[in-house]
Amino acid sequence: MMLYSGVAKKKAKKKINKKEILSRLTLVPTKDKRLFYMREMKFLNDLCERYSEEFMNIISFDKKFDSLAYIVCDKLKMTLDLKFRAFNFKIDESKYINYSIGDKEGEDVKIINKPKTAKQFLNE
Repeated sequence: MMLYSGVAKKKAKKKINKKEILSRLTLVPTKDKRLFYMREMKFLNDLCERYSEEFMNIISFDKKFDSLAYIVCDKLKMTLDLKFRAFNFKIDESKYINYSIGDKEGEDVKIINKPKTAKQFLNE
């Protein structure tokens, strides 16, 4: 926080770059990028409405898709819903007992790792 004339101002959150999301999730073509981005931004905006921009910013898949149309379709909707539930999962701490471990006792042990050669490692 920075103070200007006695008023505290919060730092603005970093804006999410949708082109980076598209380049992470899809294979961007070398030609006709303008048409590609127009079409894919529509899909991405639909996904951001259904889920959230923060979720779309962190989601990843094993491979890159040709289009976000694969993700919008019904077959991957269930997978996205599972990932979204995991993303928004909050633990209900009222169900669990809080344990107090107490104060630390004794001194910390300092372990010094000496670099070993392969021969020394195999002889142990």
